[in-house]
Amino acid sequence: MNDIEGLLTDEEAAERGFQEWKAQYLWHVDQLPNVLQAVGTVAMAPQMLRAAQLRERVSGGGFIDNMPVVDGPESRYAAAVWNALRAYLTVASSRLGVEAPELPKWLPDDVDLARRWAFVANEWMAAWVDHLLDWQDLAAAENELFRLIRRARTRLDAGTVRRAKPEECELCGEDAVTVDWVDGPDGAELVKACQRCHHRPGDA
Repeated sequence: MNDIEGLLTDEEAAERGFQEWKAQYLWHVDQLPNVLQAVGTVAMAPQMLRAAQLRERVSGGGFIDNMPVVDGPESRYAAAVWNALRAYLTVASSRLGVEAPELPKWLPDDVDLARRWAFVANEWMAAWVDHLLDWQDLAAAENELFRLIRRARTRLDAGTVRRAKPEECELCGEDAVTVDWVDGPDGAELVKACQRCHHRPGDA
């Protein structure tokens, strides 16, 4: 515990902890459109599309660049995120008593449609984040969803999406402090550093 944390009241410490959790939550939610895009491929395997059917569609005159990739690694990751997202929304909706977006049973085979659904889920989760409480089953669903999001995002060439604007650096004064969440030995860890002088807030 550093000196600043030692001066916080229980209420202030609780609020600080909530804001840190909220930042982590929103960061993961903001990755959904990118990870469900799955590097331009879509998950056809859950729809049980046979290779023969795919060949028929290609031979029917469609451009190969517009065809889905069947059961590649990225599409499997995207499908896993999709299923975890549907499960999370079901539990969250039940706990909050608020209707959540009802996503299709399978990840859509159209990239743009999948992204649109991801943005719908993104908006709903961000809108209700302040009302989420410490429900054990919801926390379990959240942990699984966010773990899959981080795993899927490592496969993407696209950069991290961040909701928050860069913060002011306490050392150089530039608005260049950004955040990222990475998997560490003890779970997800916040990596926060100035992109100008590389100072990390909180370092001695």
